[in-house]
Amino acid sequence: MANDSRKGPPDGGRGNAWDTRDNEKPPAEAAAGNHLSPFDYRILENAIRKAVPKLVGAGHPELTAGRTSRALPQEIDLQLHPELDPSARQLPGTERAISFRQALISVLIDPDPRGHRELIEELQRSGLPMQTLAIQLFAPVAAYLGNLWCTDETDFMQVAVASTRIGMIINHLSQSRSAALSTRETERRVLLARTRGAMHTIGVSIVASCFRDMGWAVEGGGELELDDHVYTRLSNGPYDLLGISVGRVDEAPECAQAIRRIHSNRYAGSMKIAVGGPAVKKDPQAFNRIGADIVARSALEVMQLAD
Repeated sequence: MANDSRKGPPDGGRGNAWDTRDNEKPPAEAAAGNHLSPFDYRILENAIRKAVPKLVGAGHPELTAGRTSRALPQEIDLQLHPELDPSARQLPGTERAISFRQALISVLIDPDPRGHRELIEELQRSGLPMQTLAIQLFAPVAAYLGNLWCTDETDFMQVAVASTRIGMIINHLSQSRSAALSTRETERRVLLARTRGAMHTIGVSIVASCFRDMGWAVEGGGELELDDHVYTRLSNGPYDLLGISVGRVDEAPECAQAIRRIHSNRYAGSMKIAVGGPAVKKDPQAFNRIGADIVARSALEVMQLAD
């Protein structure tokens, strides 16, 4: 995602906790004020910098209106600018979903929590399909949050609050839609899980909401880690699809081992396995030969392949 050329080499060029413009105090004073040692603070900083930007991406031009301090990206990434993808533009209500972006940003960063509840009600009244909201609204706005963090225009607490709020909005809308769909007879089931390195789960929530909107029965999610619990759930299947969100590229061998184990058991049957997430987006080639049926770099791509 967006790299800040002002930052130093630690953490792959992401910088350390004391390079930001908001940290004027020496490390010792800052640590004392925050009850963290400089070492602990750097660990926390680096962990967030690795996970959040890779998960939510860089900024979006339509979202930066009025913010003259940020230049537009030199290269257009269709995953971060979904309205430029011809397939994404065909989603019903695309323009209407795009019109909510600035309002969503405002309620995510507003200290008053009442705004996001009002926006939930407005989105419900809009009647927009959840898949359109996920692809055209939630994904690019989440990308905007990552860009704010990368450019030091916000701090950890603001990003944490905004991420929590957008997750709550997605889950609330998705669950309310799934309640309406529960009267339908569904034949397709998906189990969603994440690797240990996938610490942030907005992407998983977006994918889950899309599957529910398409009429799938969705189980698991961001709270289900790729461990023995997944194999237990699979043995109680059947499932049509297992989706794994991968947080780090170095977790590819672990995913390959898990996929081999799943395929060696009778419960796998004709179930397909899809991998996605920040690591797949960063280096899809690293996951092409691990045995997955689908290697998806975006929520839109996994929807198209799964359907």
